[in-house]
Amino acid sequence: MSAPLADLVIAGARLHGHDGLVDVVVEGETIAAAGPRAGDGRVAVRRIEARGGLVTPSFVEPHTHPDKSFSRSRIGEVGFADDLMRRQVALKAGFTVADVEERATRFFTLAAAQGIGLLRAQVDIDSITRLVSFEGVMRARERCRDLLDVHVTAFPQEGLMKDAAALDLLRVALRDGADCVSGWPNNENSKEDELAHLDLVFELSQEFGVPIDANIDYFTDPTERMLEPMAERTLALGMGGRVSANHVGALETYADADAARVIAKVAEAGVSVTICPTNLSSGTRYRGVSRPHELRAAGVNVTAGTGNFHDNWESFGNLDPADLARLAYHALGLSHVEGVDLVWEMLTVNAARALGTAAGSVAAGQPADLVVFEAADRTTIVRGFGGARTTVKRGRVVAGRTASSWVADLPAASA
Repeated sequence: MSAPLADLVIAGARLHGHDGLVDVVVEGETIAAAGPRAGDGRVAVRRIEARGGLVTPSFVEPHTHPDKSFSRSRIGEVGFADDLMRRQVALKAGFTVADVEERATRFFTLAAAQGIGLLRAQVDIDSITRLVSFEGVMRARERCRDLLDVHVTAFPQEGLMKDAAALDLLRVALRDGADCVSGWPNNENSKEDELAHLDLVFELSQEFGVPIDANIDYFTDPTERMLEPMAERTLALGMGGRVSANHVGALETYADADAARVIAKVAEAGVSVTICPTNLSSGTRYRGVSRPHELRAAGVNVTAGTGNFHDNWESFGNLDPADLARLAYHALGLSHVEGVDLVWEMLTVNAARALGTAAGSVAAGQPADLVVFEAADRTTIVRGFGGARTTVKRGRVVAGRTASSWVADLPAASA
């Protein structure tokens, strides 16, 4: 009796930490088998010859701003070269739903081609853009639903106290499908307003039953002190595992004893921390990478995210998790012995945990959300020599990229 038809067979692939080659057999949206010669005798709708390349679960991107992406070219039109906040307001004022949809779609399709299967997207909601950015990103998410999963975060970048219209607009977005609520409490006019902002974020989280994905203590400024009250509120409400703090640059500047106290609370509360390696140098002053080693040692889930991308705040980027891993490797000052695996886990296992899900594995019964690389190991990929890659989402080949180079003919080698 012949074996059942497989939807996809990935033949001759390599798994991290395992010797030898394996075949991965996919039926529907699930891995049916993974092991040596598992594809022997299987007829498949599609077959990928991995030729010893690494197959890995797809990457998870925990912090992005697709509504702003690809808007960098417009900076010259709006002015305010020395005031990025005013420049951002001017840029957003020109956004339209169709414009945001087009740019966010480019962003999502690039992410899928780079091997990202799950992405969290902060979207500005305020009195300037109102729901324009939200509606554009939601349209782009729908168009790209077969390529990757997108968790949309409602983000009141202009404040909740300073921008009175934002609260009602956030409620509309959360009713209309936003998956998370965000905040930036430091962007208020007083400590009292910062705490009131933070309280409103937690109230919205409770009201709509959504997790929190907030930008906290954004700059390397020792007066920025919202991480500790965030941890205290998370603990009081029993929201461990449902709260993420992005950037957390100010923690670098605290006295060691203060930092240790705050880190202990963050660990006890179960708050995840996402660092952005591009904060070392971007469109504004140095913003740091927090204290990732101390956070990890205390048991905090630490991830790394892209943050801004070709926009008012950041000039560069390509959404390649391998490049982000290499940036994180250097930003954290890691050694090769543990460093490559650590940054890889930050972009898969840890990022998935921050988004409230489990990272997959290449094993029977697991979701068929995979990346197949031409290169055979993580180190080669993080070095930038990963070669071609193919992205599989829910058992279907949906995206990929090629890689090639050439040189002119060389003289023969000397005898």
